[in-house]
Amino acid sequence: MKEVIEGPKFKSRLYQYTAAFGVNLGILSVGLHYGWPSAALPILLSGNYAFKLTPDEASWLVAMIPMTSLIGDILAASTINKIGRKKLILFCALPLTISWILIAVADSQINLFVSRVIAGITDGVLFTVVPPYLAEIADADIRGFIAGTFMMTLSLGLLLVNVMLYFLSISTTAYISSIFTIFMLIILPNLPDSPYYFMLSQKDDEARKSLRKLRGKWDVSEEMKRIGKGIEEDGEEGKIKDLIRNKTYRKCLLLSLLLTLTQHLSGILPIQSYAETLFIETKEFLNPGTANIIYYLIFFLASIASLVLADRAGRRPLVLFAAGTAAASQLANGVFLYIKTSTDIDTSKIDFLQLLFISTYTIAYCSGLHLTPVVITTEIFPSNMKGIALCVINIVFSFASTICIKLFAWFTTHFGVYVPFFLFSACAFVGFGLVFRFLPETKLKTMEEIQTELRGKKNVPEKITFLEDNKL
Repeated sequence: MKEVIEGPKFKSRLYQYTAAFGVNLGILSVGLHYGWPSAALPILLSGNYAFKLTPDEASWLVAMIPMTSLIGDILAASTINKIGRKKLILFCALPLTISWILIAVADSQINLFVSRVIAGITDGVLFTVVPPYLAEIADADIRGFIAGTFMMTLSLGLLLVNVMLYFLSISTTAYISSIFTIFMLIILPNLPDSPYYFMLSQKDDEARKSLRKLRGKWDVSEEMKRIGKGIEEDGEEGKIKDLIRNKTYRKCLLLSLLLTLTQHLSGILPIQSYAETLFIETKEFLNPGTANIIYYLIFFLASIASLVLADRAGRRPLVLFAAGTAAASQLANGVFLYIKTSTDIDTSKIDFLQLLFISTYTIAYCSGLHLTPVVITTEIFPSNMKGIALCVINIVFSFASTICIKLFAWFTTHFGVYVPFFLFSACAFVGFGLVFRFLPETKLKTMEEIQTELRGKKNVPEKITFLEDNKL
């Protein structure tokens, strides 16, 4: 075989960036689905569409994706080391396309619910498979960036669908959204699968070919040895009971669950799903549709900034900043909404505060809670445990997000729109305290170094030792 000549870093990493782009087309489609309710629900609830949803049907429609994603989580976890990362991601292209066509031609609520179920199952597959794939193909010094691109792409989807729905009909937006996943079928077949998957499957020749493409060089023997040694130490393919019985895996699981619960119980999904409805409270200051676009634009730009910070500022400081600021901003928003809706104080001149508080929360969330928890999860679990671990974590996400969405709708209806924000603030505050106590730093370490540290090996170089005060 002809030797691959090493060039500049970007050129040698071209396959890494192309792979990230290809698999993120699926994540873009999922982001479109997550952002769709914010602008679509006011239309569907208004009675000016072909059919009308009740508020209860609307809340179930929003919750349908996180609820059904656990099916995809289980499907992906049981096949990720058998079928391979790339094939599972490629499999998602067709159902995602169908889900958008169902929305485009919908003449009743049934079409919408079926579409959301399909999107939810596919979401579970992608969120279980894409993070380990991106982490396993990337060089250590850009792994935070590469692994974080899928959350940035999710943010782009959230913004894009709300912009389209501002100018276009629900049907036209759905037809356009169906196009993105078709390109997955063109790009993905030409990309290498994860070298970790090949070595787990004892396909060393395929792993070597994959590494040569991904690294842009011929000699990958050292990395082959390092990956092989790591897989040998990890042992056979993990099972769910290993997450509980094995001390190291249990430590990893508790850290990941802490991050996931802090991330979602701070209120991100209810705010995203009901953003335009929430901004009705600011209608005297700014049109709710315009405020909705501003919110998602801020979310997207902050997500891009977080990619730059991921491999520079460190994982731990970013999570601490995000959780602390989220707690403060959600509390402030709750106080403002209480004063506006439950007192006689005229707030018309300061209605901009709600957009300010939500925007502050969004920037904070993106800085350390948007992508950092997923990056850390893919870093701390060994390759043989990533699939099952992400499955368990995503199942917890499904339950937490569904409960958040339903409770948000229930508390808002029965007690007042301010009540959920006090709860979100309390959850973020508790998360801050636990993160401060337990979360270690993983920046710029190879995944093998991280595994060695978590196992408590004594021969780890001083430069990669975790902060002792922050061990579980």
